[in-house]
Amino acid sequence: YAPAKDASGVPVIDFNALAQTNPEVVGWIYAPGTNINYPVVQATDNSKYLNTLFDGTSNASGAIFLDYEDNAPGMVDQQTTIYGHHMNDGSMFNVISDATDQATFDSIEYVYYITRDATYKLRPLATKVVEDTYAKARIPNFEGDDGLKNYLSEMLDGASAVASDATDRAASATKVVTLVTCRSLSLSNTRAVMVL
Repeated sequence: YAPAKDASGVPVIDFNALAQTNPEVVGWIYAPGTNINYPVVQATDNSKYLNTLFDGTSNASGAIFLDYEDNAPGMVDQQTTIYGHHMNDGSMFNVISDATDQATFDSIEYVYYITRDATYKLRPLATKVVEDTYAKARIPNFEGDDGLKNYLSEMLDGASAVASDATDRAASATKVVTLVTCRSLSLSNTRAVMVL
């Protein structure tokens, strides 16, 4: 499936066509200037799409998927978490791992998250390397009035790449999308997390 694009180059998604291939489709993620241009699916757990392609084929490349605990199609909760593998051929979420480098991070101006009802144009806030056991990157809603702000402050602290206006944006954010990928086989116990 190769989506058409609007005048500004943003994909125009035929969700009805995609749903015929896979009814678990919830959205589409697109980052101009990168290889990120994929459907997003959601299963009843976070393991199915680690080794299943969008069309249902068993394959180690997997698919880009929404955390099973998030309210589909996303941008409903305080945090919408989307996962993808770090593929050595540069596909999937490889660039998210590369965006731990400030220059690569700065080259990603926007990431679009497209659902049936809305197109969200998001700006990267920060990328941080975390342990694979770091659970806050997948919490849909934080406790307390300052829960999200405290989480974002924690993400900015020690982040390897940060937007110039990150502190101001983090202080006023009410919802974020978080992209998570593994780093590499040699760094298999860490994850690269980009908050948008």
